[in-house]
Amino acid sequence: MIPPNKLPVFMIVFVAAYAALYTICTEVNLPVFTYHPMLREIDFLRAPQRRGPTMYWYGWMLTAGGGALVVAWIATLVPERWVQRAIMIGCLAAVGYLILSTLAPLVSDIAPLAASDFLNSRPPSLIAALALALIASYFAPAQWTRRLWPGWVWVVPLGSLSVLGYYLSGYFTR
Repeated sequence: MIPPNKLPVFMIVFVAAYAALYTICTEVNLPVFTYHPMLREIDFLRAPQRRGPTMYWYGWMLTAGGGALVVAWIATLVPERWVQRAIMIGCLAAVGYLILSTLAPLVSDIAPLAASDFLNSRPPSLIAALALALIASYFAPAQWTRRLWPGWVWVVPLGSLSVLGYYLSGYFTR
């Protein structure tokens, strides 16, 4: 049971975590189950296409929902300023990753062949973005982390939708 004074924290963190986790699940393809509508069958975790289309969307929603429940429950157990700082670090890291992963192909074109494979892989961009986010959050004013900002309820989903639109633009422009 969540104490009544922690309910706003739970709700804000749930919405922000759900949007972020859903974006991650679609990018990395992490469904809890796979639905095959032509066969009317459900497989546990990700399964390859057998006959007809394969639907991962329901599995992504369940993965994001379960993860968001866990993250929001943990947020009710820690001080509110930690939650605010964690969300800020996550948002800064997401923006940094998007910028770095967009610039990586441009830099790899002028880099030597051995370095281009390294630059085009996800881990270097992710590690660099997280390091930049940690540094930026360290220099953030203290008043920014005193209370959990309710605006995260719309900022994080808008950012997540922007990232999803960017990732999925290839499907819409074919």
